[in-house]
Amino acid sequence: MKPLKLYFLISFGLAWVLMAAGMALAQVNPLFYQGLVALAMFAPMLAVLACCRGLGTAKTGIGWKPRFRGNLGRYALALLGPAVLTLAGAALYFLLYPGQLDPGMSVLAAQMGLETVPPVMMVGQVVLCVTLYPFINMIFALGEEVGWRGYLTPQLQARLGRRGGLLASGVIWGVWHWPLILLAGYEYGVGYPGAPFTGALAMCLFTTAIGILLSWLYEKTGSIWAPALGHGALNAIAALPLYYLADGGASGYLLGPTLAGVISVLPALAVALGTLRTPNTQKTNA
Repeated sequence: MKPLKLYFLISFGLAWVLMAAGMALAQVNPLFYQGLVALAMFAPMLAVLACCRGLGTAKTGIGWKPRFRGNLGRYALALLGPAVLTLAGAALYFLLYPGQLDPGMSVLAAQMGLETVPPVMMVGQVVLCVTLYPFINMIFALGEEVGWRGYLTPQLQARLGRRGGLLASGVIWGVWHWPLILLAGYEYGVGYPGAPFTGALAMCLFTTAIGILLSWLYEKTGSIWAPALGHGALNAIAALPLYYLADGGASGYLLGPTLAGVISVLPALAVALGTLRTPNTQKTNA
């Protein structure tokens, strides 16, 4: 348990210090907040480095080879799957709350000083969200995936079994985000019922669902690059549904339309629960 305790100390301690610094400096310049939160994503990787005295496969068991052969379909799923789940979740939310849907994106248009948002602009944004942006975000997402999927989840599975390890890892990943949710309105904004504590709980539901799916990618490919790409793709598309929100998020995003919402996450949660029924066929990392 000693290495695991060290992992938690560094992955949480370093990340929370960086998050706190970012929130403190946000009023000076929002770029400080964005930059320090981005750096916090590397804390889990640094924790693995400290625990294992290296990041190579021999020391960590993490699969670093891309393993494209036989896995191109899974890499395509990592790239495009988050967009499908995000749009499905947003569609479910707006189906249940049609008054929140603003197809004309009037809030965004007003912010841009336009009467309407040109359709070509949104088409271009969507294209970038499923092509270029996931690969840029993958660099930062790798910092988390090395820790959460590459190291922590296998450690917890060895102690709690496959399903127990996946569920525990997902909840822990959610708790890791709590300072930003509780103090900065991360993901859920402000003004929603029970804020900010219900947002903190909703985050754990979201990270558990997504963590299971990212772990499935890692199990099936044996490569940490697959969940890193999936994580990067998720971050790339995450904010897109907000453009269509009628009130501009005045009442927060606890229920949706982003994938982290309690309603919007249901399609992803259903898929995640389905993968729990499949056996672990993780490829060797030798």
